[in-house]
Formats: sequence, structure tokens, C-alpha cells
Amino acid sequence: MKALIFTGAFGMGHYSAAEAVKEEILREEPEATVIIIDMIEYIFPKFSELIYLIFNFMVNKFSLIYNFFNKIVAKRTSVPLKKSVIKKIDLLLKNNDVDLVISTFPACSQYFSAYKKMRNCNIPLYTYVTDISVNEEWISEQTDLYFVGSDITKNSLLCKNVDSDKIVISGIPVKQNFKEEKIIEKSKDKKEVLIMGGGLGLIPCAIDSLEKLSKDDNIKITFIAGKNKKLLEHVKEKYPNVESIGYTDKVDQYMKKADLIISKSGGITLFEAIFSGTPLYVIRPFLYQEIGNALYIQDSCIGKVIWTNGTDIYEDVTSLLNNELLLKNMEENILIEKEKLQSTSPLDYYYGGITACY
Repeated sequence: MKALIFTGAFGMGHYSAAEAVKEEILREEPEATVIIIDMIEYIFPKFSELIYLIFNFMVNKFSLIYNFFNKIVAKRTSVPLKKSVIKKIDLLLKNNDVDLVISTFPACSQYFSAYKKMRNCNIPLYTYVTDISVNEEWISEQTDLYFVGSDITKNSLLCKNVDSDKIVISGIPVKQNFKEEKIIEKSKDKKEVLIMGGGLGLIPCAIDSLEKLSKDDNIKITFIAGKNKKLLEHVKEKYPNVESIGYTDKVDQYMKKADLIISKSGGITLFEAIFSGTPLYVIRPFLYQEIGNALYIQDSCIGKVIWTNGTDIYEDVTSLLNNELLLKNMEENILIEKEKLQSTSPLDYYYGGITACY
């Protein structure tokens, strides 16, 4: 088995999903060859760095404009397939005896779907949707299977005329250590709150509440800044009572140990929390795709979402932490959502052992 996983480094979610799918394949078939390819970098080597720089700038500084353009782009269901792009994909397939192509980014699905049609290529294409909300951009004619996070996503695809037998409710891909059933002791003396910023370090309002939260003797705060070194140094200097860490490969342990996770509602973070069994607390989601994830959190009662200004975050968080019955109910709902998921290995479907519909 040889698989190519196409992705894009817009934030960390799409690439993280690609790595998680790779882990899943190698867990099932250790002798398999799995290659992750940043398609933006591969197709546009001279411009990829600028493309990502502009993306990060827009998300951080002009989120309203980003959302506007996101909605416009989402309505496009095709991509320009120039001769240079065809040649690059031809070369990629020629140098790799590929059995399966997987995509964790919508443009990648569009490009390879168009290529399949043009070249009459019969290599299966599996698309992993990395958010709960799904728009037309994710849908491509030559996609053989869609792996989605929930029945909400499935129903949305059905409304867009995708066949039911092409949709697998697998959850958004997360790495294996989140799925391992490890017993991690939670503190009996204090409630533990984990604050995470995601790949771009976006934690609206959470930092403003750190001072009060860090001084509460009944709460232990852990802050993960990821690769945002400037933010990490700021928190370390201003809030000495907070356990502040940068990039870590032990996020699963911190999540499982926490009683509550304060974070942005990215698709990967959402399902990392679900597999960790820990409720989420989301403060004013503002990116287009993360609003859909936040609605899922709220409607499934697996956490709490603050939508508007004016909420005293410290008072609200402490009130939730002191409500044992509500926290327990959220944890039970998380278990219900997790039990809905089908097999997460693409190989189960590639080898024909499982059908997508149920």
C-alpha cells in the first residue's frame, strides 16, 4: 500500500489531520508507505510562503475580511487546472506507485478530482472534512469517500446531493495518543483549566481573565501557547502562578487531566477534546468555519460557547467549574458523540471490509 496525503498549512488543523490519518494507516499496516504533501507548496513553490503569510495576517488582523472572502471562495466548486499543474501531478504519480490519494484540504480535493477526470485516473480519492460545517468547496466530483465529523456534516452533504454511501461519520482525525485509553488522575484538591490558543495563538478574551483565574486558590491554570513564543513569554512574565508551556507533544495528557478546556473551536481541537472526554469553553468564535464548530459544541451540550461581549469570563468559568452536575452531563454527552463514530481507518474502506453507510 502506498498513499499520498494532500494538505495545506493554513493554520495547523489541515496538516495535523493529515498526520493523524498517516498514523492511522501505519497503525493498520506498518509496512505501508504514506507521504504527506503540502499541495500549495508543491504546486506553487515560489509563492507558497507568501500565500501562507497573507493567510496568517488576514486571520489575525482582518478576520471579517477573511470570513467574507472565505464565503466567496466556498461557492467555487472547481479550480483552474493549468498544464503546469497537470505535469506536476503527472510527475508525482509517475515517481510514486500510488494506490490511494487522501485530501485534508478542499482545494487539494478539487485539484486531484479535476486531474482524475482529465486523465481518466482511477486512483481512489478520500476527502477528510476538517470542520463540522461544510460548504461547496469541499465537494468534488471524483471524490470516492468523504470522512466527516458528525451527522450534521453528513446531512449537509446529503443536501448538496452527495450520495449517502459516500459519507463516513468518522470524526475529524486526531492523533492516536488522544484515542488511547490511559487513566490520568485528575486533581482532587483543585479544578484544572487548560487554556489553548491553537496553531495561530488566537485566544480572544481568555488572557484578560488569566489574572483572576490564576489567583483563585481553587483553580490550577495550564496555558499552552504552542509556537507563539511572544505570547508564551508574556504569560510567563505577567502571570507567574500559571503553568505556561510552549509547543508540546503531550497535549493529550494535559487535555485528559483538565476539567475544562478554554480554546478556540478549531475542528482538530474539538475532536481532541471529544476523545479526551473534556468539555470545551469557547469565547466569541469569529472565524467562519469555527462558528459552525461552536454551534455543534453548544447544540450537542459538550461545552459552553460565549457569543457576545459583556460576560464576566472569570465568574462564568468558576460557576461552571462549581456545577458538578452540569460538567458531568457534558462529559456524558461527549461519550454519546464519540460512540456515534465509525471506523477511522481509510484502509478499512479501501480494502472493502466496511461500507460507508449504516
